[in-house]
Amino acid sequence: QRKKPHLTAGDMEGMIEVAQSQTEMYDMEKDKDLVTDEPDFRPETRECIFNKGQSKRIWNELYKVVDSSDVVIQVLDARDPQGTRSRHIEHYLCKEKPHKHLVFLLNKCDLVPTWVTKQWVTILSA
Repeated sequence: QRKKPHLTAGDMEGMIEVAQSQTEMYDMEKDKDLVTDEPDFRPETRECIFNKGQSKRIWNELYKVVDSSDVVIQVLDARDPQGTRSRHIEHYLCKEKPHKHLVFLLNKCDLVPTWVTKQWVTILSA
């Protein structure tokens, strides 16, 4: 069963009166759906997830761990090894700690074809 529409006015003159009264009560500041001309460039708000890993305390802890270890194991995702690779740590080990060993560990190799894994092993071994 269909619901009947609720009309506040029964004829055209009544609808005009209701529309005029609502127009007089309209406040642009309270309208959340009002579209205004905005500039082409608007600075985006930076989400808190992008600030993760930027703390000096976190990097200092990482350097302490690297200093106290003989071998550093970098766990890389086989689906995107370049995206999960930390070049900063690699450069740090090459410049500051050349006597330390860096081992790459490809994780989740079962999710990619074997030929892809073989290619990444040859690239990372070079």
